[in-house]
Amino acid sequence: MLALLIQDPARKLGHIENPAPARPVDAYGQLTKLASTFDHVDGLFYFTYAVCIFFFVVIVGVIVVSVVKYRRKTWDQPALSNVTHNTPLEVVWTVIPLIIVMVMFAWGFKGSLDMTTPPKAASLNSYKATARQWSWEFTMPNGETSLNAVWVEVGKPVQFHLESMDVLHAFFLPDMRVKRDVIPGRFQTVWFTPTEVGDFHLFCAEYCGEDHSKMYAQLHVVTAEQFALRPWDEWDKRTPVENGENLYKLRGCNSCHSLNGTALAGPSWKGLFVKNADGTIVGRQREVLVAGQKQTITVDEAYIAESIRTPMAKVVAELPFANNAMSAFDKMEDRQVAAIIEFMKSLAEAK
Repeated sequence: MLALLIQDPARKLGHIENPAPARPVDAYGQLTKLASTFDHVDGLFYFTYAVCIFFFVVIVGVIVVSVVKYRRKTWDQPALSNVTHNTPLEVVWTVIPLIIVMVMFAWGFKGSLDMTTPPKAASLNSYKATARQWSWEFTMPNGETSLNAVWVEVGKPVQFHLESMDVLHAFFLPDMRVKRDVIPGRFQTVWFTPTEVGDFHLFCAEYCGEDHSKMYAQLHVVTAEQFALRPWDEWDKRTPVENGENLYKLRGCNSCHSLNGTALAGPSWKGLFVKNADGTIVGRQREVLVAGQKQTITVDEAYIAESIRTPMAKVVAELPFANNAMSAFDKMEDRQVAAIIEFMKSLAEAK
């Protein structure tokens, strides 16, 4: 499945409006083009590849020759040999593979240490990648944030601090040759130096739930001049409703909340607000559970904001929603919460 996504990132990634174009594979059809300084990953890959091909040819060749040359020609032909073992041969085919495997281990271990031990230049250019079902949030060195897309400078070492807000995820950039598990309750780090300008795929490579295949992001490698223009900041170029709709897709809200009344893991956003005859928009009433006790409330801005940041404070009483848990977006900016509310209100229909 991962190979299919690398070739066609739009597959099952409906919340990404303009996925990065597929990167070409190498001459052997095995890897996307290397775009970082971690060329030792390719070296180990092709060493392993060559070893596998060599021994496959040798073993199959011996089998074919033996089948043809030593086949039984008549039904009463006696066995050519009754030898049960050959100690020197067994030592050879034990020691040689052991040496090869140890070379692979040492090579891979050194590469793993290099990948998780950032140089000072990368430490001074630190980002944070926060994973949650089913989206990525990035915090840049200057404190600004972006969703499912991150921008870095070409030729400048970069370090990512990885954090999971719920379950096990993985930070996988095929073109940069880096992969690192994102483990709940533990900070992980990974670094690389991008060597090419372009758009690159970032996948979650650990199954993390129903919409794991939609947990996709883009790494944009740009020049220093382009980076200085802050291409990630398009908030003021859109209306509040457009920003809210964009967050609905990027935050993964569409995985649990429909816009057409269909019940998913969470209640639909359709009908949360209604439009009066005079054009005013008001929230409808809803039954919720507060500390296990059922209450009737009126949906308003305060309730929506609380449901985003502390969703377990008031749980929708209707089944099956009462039995489902929602991830807390407790660090969502006020302007983002306000934009989502405006988008919800834009769905209001007349009574």
